[in-house]
Amino acid sequence: MPRDPLSSATLRIVDQHNACWGRGDVAGVEALYHPEMQFIEHFSGRSFQGEALRRHVRAIIARSALDSLEYLDRPRVDGDTAFVRYREVIRSAEGSALLSFSACDAVRVVDGLIIEINEYALVQQPAGSAKPQNAARKIGLGPRALGYLLNDLALYFQQQQPYLDPGLSLPAVAEACGYTRNQISYALNQGLGLTFYQYVNRARIAHVLASDPGLGVLEQARAAGFRSTSTFYAAYKAVTGTSPGAR
Repeated sequence: MPRDPLSSATLRIVDQHNACWGRGDVAGVEALYHPEMQFIEHFSGRSFQGEALRRHVRAIIARSALDSLEYLDRPRVDGDTAFVRYREVIRSAEGSALLSFSACDAVRVVDGLIIEINEYALVQQPAGSAKPQNAARKIGLGPRALGYLLNDLALYFQQQQPYLDPGLSLPAVAEACGYTRNQISYALNQGLGLTFYQYVNRARIAHVLASDPGLGVLEQARAAGFRSTSTFYAAYKAVTGTSPGAR
């Protein structure tokens, strides 16, 4: 525990904030915010204040699996500012990891209330990611929002099966999901290391693998949305490591 009174008071407020966040207590979180509170998300270059901040916080708490946030150590405190390091994993409804990131929040306290949080986040990028992380500023999505996008996309593919359309395009998926083409493309690349068409073909291969084995392989491929035999064989090999004939 810090010895000077200011640092002790800062730590107490930050611990209260973290506890409220962890149990999904929106009112408790908002009660600790100064009227001039500002949240700055350096990953995306966005900042939130006032009503926009309240909407942002409520959306995160509503969508997060809060127990997936892991604090890496005790907050480090220097006077009116605490530094909080943590790791968070955004998961699908089935529990599989969609995107993980680590972050350090610099939390400043004034008059017993939090007046500013600067979040510095780093997304764990898979092999195959090509775009630089600073491109996130052009996309306008923070790391949590990228994870939520991947979850929305997975649900759309699972429930609507758009990949069955051989002519499926990125613009059509973007319009259906409510994101831009660049946002979907960036999230797939940064979160999964995949292009849009690699993602689509993986869904098609999963459909083939779950198909009636009594159908011929090429019939299964066409039913799953493949127009090209060569594309099907290449995608099948990339996903399963074997050829369709080895089934």
